[in-house]
Amino acid sequence: MNMRKCTPKKIIEAVPNIQSVVLPDKWFENLDANKSVFVSLYDWMLKNERVPSDYKESLHNRTYVGERIYKNLIAAEKTRLSKKLKIKGDELVRAVTWSDVNTGPKTEIGGCKISGDAILVIPDSSMQALAEFSSKIYREQRDTEIHKIKTHAAGATFYQWLLPQVDRPDRVGDLSRDIVDDGKFPRESIHYEVIKNYLLSQGACPAAIESLKEAWLEYLQQYPDRIQPLAWCSECGGNFDIKVTCICLDMESHEIFVLDKRCLSRIQGYNALKQFSLSNTNHNDIRAMVDSNEISEFEAKDLLERLVLWGIIPVEDCVEGRTENNKYARRPISNSKRYDVLRRDKFQCVLCGASGSGANLEVDHIIPVSQGGTSDMKNLRCLCFKCNRGKHAKIE
Repeated sequence: MNMRKCTPKKIIEAVPNIQSVVLPDKWFENLDANKSVFVSLYDWMLKNERVPSDYKESLHNRTYVGERIYKNLIAAEKTRLSKKLKIKGDELVRAVTWSDVNTGPKTEIGGCKISGDAILVIPDSSMQALAEFSSKIYREQRDTEIHKIKTHAAGATFYQWLLPQVDRPDRVGDLSRDIVDDGKFPRESIHYEVIKNYLLSQGACPAAIESLKEAWLEYLQQYPDRIQPLAWCSECGGNFDIKVTCICLDMESHEIFVLDKRCLSRIQGYNALKQFSLSNTNHNDIRAMVDSNEISEFEAKDLLERLVLWGIIPVEDCVEGRTENNKYARRPISNSKRYDVLRRDKFQCVLCGASGSGANLEVDHIIPVSQGGTSDMKNLRCLCFKCNRGKHAKIE
């Protein structure tokens, strides 16, 4: 998703008493090598009375800059750190990132990048207006994305659905985080078995397959029309149209198989099989088959699950306990709020104290969203990657 942009003019019109600052043409030429570029910016604004002196302690949180000037600030900070610390490559990138996290200005409002080269300073009296404006443009952005998704719904894939689940504190969130950087993941696939077989080929554990199953069932509940029904033959492993496959019951072992016509013809010569058409099969048909042929509940449950995952039987017909309460409807935490949480918690995990780039700090819901938690500041905290993964959906 490409982030939308918000013009300084639109912000100034909506938020009263904003102070707009313009840098001199040669401002970047004689910067103090011992100060971060961002600190130099704030010092210059105070020294030249571009903002009131009582803003000194809070100027960092009041300052918003446009995309163009922000790129110039980052480039200048990169040059300064490269010369001062004699570093380059990934080490330099990390140093610039931490310099920005600690002292850099904000670059977006309501999930929208600020365009141009404006520097805007927001007074306390206008913070409420800024929050209202931020909520408004967030809703506009969300509604635009929803409309876009609906417009192209027929082409949406499981992968596209799964990616936004990355912040969820459950197994579906874990799966999303695992595949986000996996360049080989079958992103265009609309078949459960294809994705499952890929994960197995990558050494996925049973818990990962269960996570996939849980995510796939939720996806099926939300978008049943996006799944193309196919059956997978128990004998050869190939996938076939449901019109050329059937459910077969071994009359001696009472085991159930799904076979395509070719495999069925071959096996019939030495196995006594009872056949049931797979086309138009529903939950009641399976139950009747179980009751009349002494099929075990385990066999029946396994067959039903496969037919649901393959999109042949609707998930709501036979998967109990999956209600609306199991689905997640949550707004993402904005980058500005994430930063505010990290800054409040001093950029360290509140459970183990880990800090620095190796800690992979994240923003966690103390009371999980799945249990009614909100995204208010009082319900958010900074955790390292390990502590957050260990927590999952528990309330501590």
